[in-house]
Amino acid sequence: MTELTCYKHPDRPTLLRCNQCERPICTACATHTPTGYRCQECVRNQQKKFETAFWYDYLIVLASGALLSALASYLIYLISSFIWGLIVFFIAPFAGITIADLTRGIVKGRRSRWLNLTFGLSLVLGTLPMMSLLGLGTLWAFLLMGTDAFRNIFYGFGSPLFWQIIYLVLAVPTAYSRFAGIFLRR
Repeated sequence: MTELTCYKHPDRPTLLRCNQCERPICTACATHTPTGYRCQECVRNQQKKFETAFWYDYLIVLASGALLSALASYLIYLISSFIWGLIVFFIAPFAGITIADLTRGIVKGRRSRWLNLTFGLSLVLGTLPMMSLLGLGTLWAFLLMGTDAFRNIFYGFGSPLFWQIIYLVLAVPTAYSRFAGIFLRR
């Protein structure tokens, strides 16, 4: 019986084979999958089957996600300015799910790891204009109030900028997980 050696590393003896292509692989080249060990090429080829996004999908996701996030950010500003701000805790995740579903529909369900990351970035970029405007207003208010710490803290938690941050913290992970297809239960 001849000794098997890794197809990438001929100096390493092995008893392990890729369960897809049957080539001998060493432990450094082996990737553990739910169905057994595979070589890196077979794993890469399998992952390519799940990457269905076209190059223009990245631009579409970036633009539509940012636009929808900017709209939601403006609505959060209106709600937190004229209505009780704590409602943002309930609206932000719903807005994230809605944005994810609309954007996923626009790209017709095509998927890619980088498309998911682009979508997450688009949500953050969509809130930047409103946060910049509110941040300058909040900074101006802090400068006018002087050193009265109690008023600064109270204004900070009651400001629309604070609620924008809450929106961002709640909506982005919710939207990202929905867009990427990550579900905690079915």
